[in-house]
Amino acid sequence: MDVVLRLAAVILAGLIVVRALFAGASGFWSIVLVVAASAALWAAIWLYGKLRTLLTQAQASSESGDWLSTSRLTSFVATRSRSRLAAVLALLILVVHAAITGYVGVWTILVAIAVAAIATLLSPNLRLVALLGGTAVVFAVATVFVSNIFQGSTEARALAISVAAVVLPVLVSDKLGRLIRQPALTTTHHAILVVLTLMLGFLGWTRADWLPGVMNRCYTLPTSTGITVLRATADGDRCYGLLDTADPGVFATPAFGRDPVTTALEHRILTNNQPLREGDLTVVWLGALSCDPLPADATRCADGRDYPSERDQLRALLFAQTQIADAGTHRLHVVIADATQDVRHADDIAKLIIERREALGPRVVVIGGGDSRDITQRAINRLLDAGIPFIAPNLLADLGAPGRPFVDRPGYLQLAPSNMDYAGDTADRLKHRFPNGFRLDIYQHIDPTDQYTTSLVNDLLAAVKPTAGATARHLSNLDRIDDTACAAHADGPPTVLYFADRWTRFADFVRRINDVCGHSRPQLVIADVSVSRFMANYQLRAVSNADWPVDYYVGGPGCSDLTPEMFTTLTEQMDASRDVLNLDPGETFACAGRAGNAQDGQLLNACTLDAAAKLTSQPCRPNDLGTYLISMWDAVLLADAVLPDRPPAGKDYLTSLETTATPLTTGVLATVREGRLSAPTIPVRMWHVDPLNDPSRLWERPSQALVLPPDPA
Repeated sequence: MDVVLRLAAVILAGLIVVRALFAGASGFWSIVLVVAASAALWAAIWLYGKLRTLLTQAQASSESGDWLSTSRLTSFVATRSRSRLAAVLALLILVVHAAITGYVGVWTILVAIAVAAIATLLSPNLRLVALLGGTAVVFAVATVFVSNIFQGSTEARALAISVAAVVLPVLVSDKLGRLIRQPALTTTHHAILVVLTLMLGFLGWTRADWLPGVMNRCYTLPTSTGITVLRATADGDRCYGLLDTADPGVFATPAFGRDPVTTALEHRILTNNQPLREGDLTVVWLGALSCDPLPADATRCADGRDYPSERDQLRALLFAQTQIADAGTHRLHVVIADATQDVRHADDIAKLIIERREALGPRVVVIGGGDSRDITQRAINRLLDAGIPFIAPNLLADLGAPGRPFVDRPGYLQLAPSNMDYAGDTADRLKHRFPNGFRLDIYQHIDPTDQYTTSLVNDLLAAVKPTAGATARHLSNLDRIDDTACAAHADGPPTVLYFADRWTRFADFVRRINDVCGHSRPQLVIADVSVSRFMANYQLRAVSNADWPVDYYVGGPGCSDLTPEMFTTLTEQMDASRDVLNLDPGETFACAGRAGNAQDGQLLNACTLDAAAKLTSQPCRPNDLGTYLISMWDAVLLADAVLPDRPPAGKDYLTSLETTATPLTTGVLATVREGRLSAPTIPVRMWHVDPLNDPSRLWERPSQALVLPPDPA
């Protein structure tokens, strides 16, 4: 038994190492800490063996009245077994390790319970062991219920826990021991019983903190950088939080979402991450990679979304990560932050980022944002208050001040123009198309928290109002779309349907038009920037059952707009990551929109990188990037140019951010002064598809009827 228990102590030391490795703790000092603790354990055991021999001899020689015989400490140490001391030392190492890391995780608790159980097993009497263990479990459960009863009073709750967890087990165990004719429990047995009860009780008291996470793989152990942290949603079905390692631990998901193409991209990006060094750039990508599943089908999301645009952004981060690493001066460390569907946990993500500000390094920026909602604006303001800059490639809302950025503060860099610019562009095109007047029917499902759609409707109404012969009205319900929007309707001014809602409702919008118009077609349909996400989804277009054209605004340029140098760089980065892009060996990327591959702006047999990776029944050769890749790449380039190696002394950090004429991927020059972008780097662009249900048909220009004449200036 003594040999078995000593071996168990060694296994406990090994578990400490395993716990650190499972937590992704690859840092040198973390390993040194664990190895040193294990070495200290063995050294203490060896020294104790020597000391025990000396004390035993001293105790034997003191029977004639030597002063050592009166030392209770000497007697206690001399009569303890080596295994018991080893178990106690292992427990101390766990406590010290938890104190240093500031973290008590599931593994720490389980190992501590194992230590207590091993110490209890010093008694060969299995019935006594069962008595101690059973008593601990019963009273641990009891303390959980008692503590819940007295939740309203801190003092009463503390008293109840103290009595239930410490006093009662000791008193009851003696009576139970006599009842089953066991020898009286020693002080050691009582101490072990109290420790075991408190440990089990602690698991019960904190079950709301760890149980949902463990059950849904959202429970993260500390990493070497201290960045990765996951939380379970209120319903416990999904995780949100920060990931910066491909090995977050045994109780944590290694990637967000369930789509294999998305998770493969995340894994490659996280695998490329290295421990931060001086000068490295940390980009926290904030977006949505998971959504609410249908009650009847847990494998699908409530709206069928698949997040192809988010994958465009992840590919941009992967390419930028490789490009910056190839330069050799510094590296790009990517942290993936999933705020779940409709970025509803964006503010929680902001709090997590601020808590880990020091671990993120001095050159840190948050990029993305997902949707222009109240929660997104609150999260951005929280980050700016903490001195963390934010770059938004595709946030457009201007509800507070039309024509101004979504957040009008230093440190917030919005690459895209405001909603008012898009509304003005629509009004100009319609005035040119219908010089005698028109009616604009704007569909938007009312959502007070959605600043993007709300501000877009307001801006469109304001932009059309001064136009002679033109009217505009807001349709908050699909039932209000009538046959006046169809080509067969000849009475009154031409009716233009404008979809000013989220792309997840566009399929219902299309079905309503088909139901109203029947065999006819709508006169003209224009869609907002959000619909470019729908257009990026090959499958959604194929099943839309709409054989008519749609003009829509896009969130970024196409690969045809890249400078020759950046296009060469892009193809090199793609070749280095061809396995996650689903490129065949020897296959090269040829942009359909570049010279010699385009016809009047049409992408011939258009196939995005995402479509090539997702399609299985009819795979296609990729010849298009997707409309969100380049804008994300530009955001990373701008962040790398504007963030200093060290924050300047004596000046507000966000207002000190400046860069002059920084070239981006399309040749556009970006200028930042006092933490503000001088002008948007993404122009207002309208593309069209004809027909909607043919994913291979795409024009990187508006329909001919909506093309504006050249500006005389």
